[in-house]
Amino acid sequence: MNRDRAVELATTLLAGVLFVLSAAGLAVAVQSGDGLVSAVFGVYLTALLLAGVLRDIIDTPRWQVAFFAGVAVWGGYGYLTTGDLLSALLAVAGVVIVAANLLDLR
Repeated sequence: MNRDRAVELATTLLAGVLFVLSAAGLAVAVQSGDGLVSAVFGVYLTALLLAGVLRDIIDTPRWQVAFFAGVAVWGGYGYLTTGDLLSALLAVAGVVIVAANLLDLR
């Protein structure tokens, strides 16, 4: 197995594990009724990541807009509900990346 194939398998495995963990987190959030919105955002982002890795499309502008728009909305939600600085930074970074993609500035 060459290095590129090993990196591809490791990336796919990591994205799959992240998706399974976020889906488990969503199940816990549904049962407890706490943190449901954040859990849904987590499943959306990890599902999009897994699909992007499996289909090898994470370099495409459409995928990047979909992913980073989700990051921006998730960060904005987190900031509005908790006032957390990291959430604000995620929201700003997501908006900047989406704008760069839409304006083709990369």
